[in-house]
Amino acid sequence: MEYNKNIPLCPANAALLGYTFVRHIGFMLDELSSQGLDLWRDEQQRWHWRWLGTPLQAERGFWAIGEAVVDAVVTRYPGAFAAEVGEGVA
Repeated sequence: MEYNKNIPLCPANAALLGYTFVRHIGFMLDELSSQGLDLWRDEQQRWHWRWLGTPLQAERGFWAIGEAVVDAVVTRYPGAFAAEVGEGVA
């Protein structure tokens, strides 16, 4: 069986992709917190993280992790986030 890599498995849907991404991040954070991930806010209400039982903790804010993941996904799949003319906010 020959596979054509140029044909997407399903049409790009940024809303569905965003929902799936947030849902999976929630699953991962739940699992990681049960294994020792601790999140907290500082005095300026910025999120930080540390791994309980180890000296490992945030050097930058917690959301820097999310920014890095989103940047990687948008770079790898730019077409999934491209809005058509007339779509979205006018």
